[in-house]
Amino acid sequence: PTRRSSDLTTNPALRQMVVEYHVGGVILFARNVESPQQVAQLCRDLQTAALESGHPGLFIAIDQEGGRVARLTRETGFTEFPGAMAMAATGDPQNAKRVYAAMAAEMRAVGINVDFAPDLDVNNNPQNPVIGIRSFGSDPQQVILFGVAAIEGLQENGVLAFGKHFPGHGDTGVDSHVSLPLVAHDRQRLELVELPPFRAAMRADVAGIMSAHVTFPAIDPQPGRPATLSQPVLTGLLRNELGYQGLVATDSLEMGALGEAGYPPPKAAVAAFDAGADLLLFNRDHALHQAAIAEMKAALANGTLKMAWLDESVLRILLAKQRFGLLAPQIPDPSTVAEQVYTHEHLELARSIADQSITLLRDRAGLLPLQPNEPLLVIEPSGARGLAAALNATYLQTGTEPTQAEIKLALSMARDGRKVIVVTADANRLAEQADLVNDLLSAGAPVIVVAARNPYDILAFPQVKTYILSYGLNFPSIQALVAVLRGEVVPSGHLPVEIPVLSGQ
Repeated sequence: PTRRSSDLTTNPALRQMVVEYHVGGVILFARNVESPQQVAQLCRDLQTAALESGHPGLFIAIDQEGGRVARLTRETGFTEFPGAMAMAATGDPQNAKRVYAAMAAEMRAVGINVDFAPDLDVNNNPQNPVIGIRSFGSDPQQVILFGVAAIEGLQENGVLAFGKHFPGHGDTGVDSHVSLPLVAHDRQRLELVELPPFRAAMRADVAGIMSAHVTFPAIDPQPGRPATLSQPVLTGLLRNELGYQGLVATDSLEMGALGEAGYPPPKAAVAAFDAGADLLLFNRDHALHQAAIAEMKAALANGTLKMAWLDESVLRILLAKQRFGLLAPQIPDPSTVAEQVYTHEHLELARSIADQSITLLRDRAGLLPLQPNEPLLVIEPSGARGLAAALNATYLQTGTEPTQAEIKLALSMARDGRKVIVVTADANRLAEQADLVNDLLSAGAPVIVVAARNPYDILAFPQVKTYILSYGLNFPSIQALVAVLRGEVVPSGHLPVEIPVLSGQ
């Protein structure tokens, strides 16, 4: 991402939000991360500004799940780890604990103390455009085992964990960043599938739960009201029925789902607080933050919001800060941070988990392992970084929705009987990627499909004979994929989701 210098430091407008508006915390995005030293300095300046103006220490938060959702990346000097579904494919929940413990160590080193992770959604919808490999799988019990291990890894290492997205974003076919999804299941089904991981997280004393911008008619009968703004969901179900005493955070109040539901961010802030949220999350634009604060003050003054609720919320926040030592937090030291991030031990852990995650679902044509120096064609609609170069292969990159001209070119390049590796991403949802693979198969090319994102791509070409899953495209996953393709690592991953086309196989 292009980073403006004002995003990398405590600029005057941000400082004003901390000193004068007393925000309880700050969230960092990729645009705020340039290097470990810079992040440590930013967090140091933020905490110092809070403490010197007589306020408790700040929550300094980030979305660091591993895999697809990582703001601290290899290019900025941090260790990248495989994501949730890759961890689940290893079959060992302790791997999730190890990964999240290592991520927590790197976060704490630079002064980050809240991770909006793990994802506790049960991903059982092949059409889900936003969760997918961010989930630990389609079986609630598996999500519980890995989710609780992840929470322990974070919280035993001083970082508050927030399970998300309550009451469950796994069975949606719409991205709530863009518009409002609906989960139409009855309460009995929610009790069997969506809710168990959140109940388990609460038993594990998770610091926080993040709400989903998803509407659940079985819990809230008002049509089109997202869970984030729903008193029946956040207070009725989460607080009163499930008895949750920890923090409740909203997902970003600037996402499309809320705007579509008629709630611009300042209005959404009042509605979310009224529903039962303690932490109101925003992305950028301090004018918007100030407008939300003004709207909250007006609602308290005119009695729309109850002052007693605000007091309860503030007490919950202070108790969480006390529990994790954040009332007077440790201030990070930029000069020592280099020894604590991107360590040999963390890199080895990332590589080991990735090696264990790669899943060979089938190789009926016996195309693996690849032979040294055999001619190969790698086609990437997915943006896989460096796979073709690592394999010394002829390379064709297409868009995620390959054009007819690109498919024609692929067919002409695949003519000499060479093995063709197609790295797909969401081919089961993107018909053009499916066309590319199906046309190659029809032409008789020896095709190896690598599903680099969600495991469900095989639904679009069930006849494919060699199908391998990497559950992600970041550095450790690509490294592990290369090792498996070459036969240096025996693939041992297990499929963490059910795929309809495979039943009975």
